[in-house]
Amino acid sequence: MARKRRKLPNGTGSIERVKLAPNGKTRVNQYRARLPKSKGRKDIGFYKTYNEALEALVNYQEPKPIVTFGDLYHRYTKSTSYLKLSDRSKRRYDTSFARFKEVHDTSIHDIKFSDLQDVLDQMELEGYDKPLGNGQYKHMDYSKSTIKWLKHLVSKVYDIAVKNDIIQLDLSKYLEVGGVGIRRKKEIFTKEDIEKLYSSIPYNPNAMHVLNLIFTGMRTGEYLNLQIDNINLDDNLIVNFGEKTEAGRKRKMYIHPKIKDIMVYLTDKSDTGYIVEATKEDGEVYRPSDTTFYKKIYYPALKQAGIEKKIPYSCRYTFATIAHYSGISDKALQKLMGHTNFNITANSYIQDLDEYIWKEFSKIK
Repeated sequence: MARKRRKLPNGTGSIERVKLAPNGKTRVNQYRARLPKSKGRKDIGFYKTYNEALEALVNYQEPKPIVTFGDLYHRYTKSTSYLKLSDRSKRRYDTSFARFKEVHDTSIHDIKFSDLQDVLDQMELEGYDKPLGNGQYKHMDYSKSTIKWLKHLVSKVYDIAVKNDIIQLDLSKYLEVGGVGIRRKKEIFTKEDIEKLYSSIPYNPNAMHVLNLIFTGMRTGEYLNLQIDNINLDDNLIVNFGEKTEAGRKRKMYIHPKIKDIMVYLTDKSDTGYIVEATKEDGEVYRPSDTTFYKKIYYPALKQAGIEKKIPYSCRYTFATIAHYSGISDKALQKLMGHTNFNITANSYIQDLDEYIWKEFSKIK
């Protein structure tokens, strides 16, 4: 006669033998371990023997709650040190936090150093457009002290995580302000780079977006907001897509023959009504943010094509430079760039070309 098992102590849970699975087949692991009512009667698994199920119950520990980067920053905003800050400093921290949008909902345990360093590098790479008055803008680089606020923000987040024994390693200590430590010169894409992008399209479809930026001279924000309805493939025109100035918002862009097939393909496959789309792990298609575009589309496209890292504005520099040296009039180029004054185009966008590079570019028809 089988010995009757002793009743489990209160608060331990229960073990039940379940021979059949929902599909009617005999289970291999027939002993179900279930937590007590005080813990929600949750099943923690099926086990081959009673003793294995018992051991699982006795040693069960509730998983630690996921603490995200955003959770920790919001804790910081409730701290005395934050509340004592000036309004200006608070705004700087909040602005810095917004730049880390990609990791807001990521567990602090899952964040890699590169996830953080990439944000600092991107800020250095992209720069900003400084208003000069009268609707004019000049593209500028961020100062090292401005970028350093991002590191300060990460330091505050990790300080709270370490003090609360949530994590041991403070990644903020290793962040390099200014990326490679130098201001990058305004680079353009060479003829060889452009050929690499075209030849990589079969296995690197995101290269199409880089090529579109090169041959339209659009700002990244303009391209990300470009709707299919603004693209007239019959007349080879893109209209009402600009930003920044009145001249920029109302400008037209002609679809270069080099990207006509790309535009046809991307407009045809669009699910969101926008030219740029990304796909989540669950298959949902969405319009990406600037950060997502840089991190998951633009820079990976350059890497897969075998091209050295160049900032997105390099596409705009390339467009202006090729157009200028191809003989397009100053007035026409000014309109294509969306500038109110050609001096902005000439001083900030057109790059010097030595004789060799110019000969190479002149081959592009």
